[in-house]
Amino acid sequence: MGSYHSNLSLIIIFCAISLSSVTIHCANDQDLDDLIRTYAARTNPRPHTGSLYKITLPANLSGVEASVVTVRNSMFWRKGANFSHFFIPPLVKTTPYAKRIALLYENFGNSSSRYFRVAGYSFVSPVVGFSAYDATNPNDMGDEKLNFSIVDNDVISIRFDSDVTHIGKDENSIRCVAFVDEKSNNNNGSIEFSNLTGNYECATRSSSGRFALVIPNQKQEKRALKLKWWWLALVAAGIFVVVTVVAVMAAKLVRKKKMREMERESEKSEAIGYVWIGRSRMPTAAMARTQPSLEHHHLHLPTD
Repeated sequence: MGSYHSNLSLIIIFCAISLSSVTIHCANDQDLDDLIRTYAARTNPRPHTGSLYKITLPANLSGVEASVVTVRNSMFWRKGANFSHFFIPPLVKTTPYAKRIALLYENFGNSSSRYFRVAGYSFVSPVVGFSAYDATNPNDMGDEKLNFSIVDNDVISIRFDSDVTHIGKDENSIRCVAFVDEKSNNNNGSIEFSNLTGNYECATRSSSGRFALVIPNQKQEKRALKLKWWWLALVAAGIFVVVTVVAVMAAKLVRKKKMREMERESEKSEAIGYVWIGRSRMPTAAMARTQPSLEHHHLHLPTD
């Protein structure tokens, strides 16, 4: 028994050290889900259907809360499930089929930032998670997660209304973040951002995963605001250049138009007549611009 707890402590320490990754991965293919599932199976060997039981975790996981509830598949199909932070709608099928389903819930509380990290963001809610296992045999909870088949446009709702920290004026920048389990269907273990679907509420169609509300760090916001002002300045400069070019071209067109009108008026003011010389029609001016003048020659007569 002492050897088991020693190995378990080493696994947990290894998990805590791996903070650089987005989700937690432990040695020997025993991740945190399997660890909590193991303790969930020991919590109550004969659980009552529909009762939520708190899971007693080792001291190394202090600050992490977990609970488990067992439901019949028929009841789960008709009514769904509404426990902890999660609401699973009715008419959800499990794959593979399980007569009884164990829903496992996690809440990392104030230790969320110890196990999870989102670059450029801070948590404003705890990280909470859920997963489902085959509990047909009450003495042996299955180790493979069940997948959900959600019909139509239904979603699983995650509600944080009672756990959000005060954020004041930054409330509009809250985002939902999902640390989706790479072992479930329709995902690859990556972080997924989404908008709120309600009052501090997120939504997912995944069969399992961990979720939280985050907000951009102050430095990130300042950087985004600075970038925004740069874009606004560039757009304003571009608009100014376009308006200036258009104005210059319009002024040139107006000037050319005026010059043409002046030339037409000038041509109209000069009346040109025509005379017939023989059978030819020749243009002639109505008046001469320069009046002819006789040249006077002064004769110098000899004097006596």
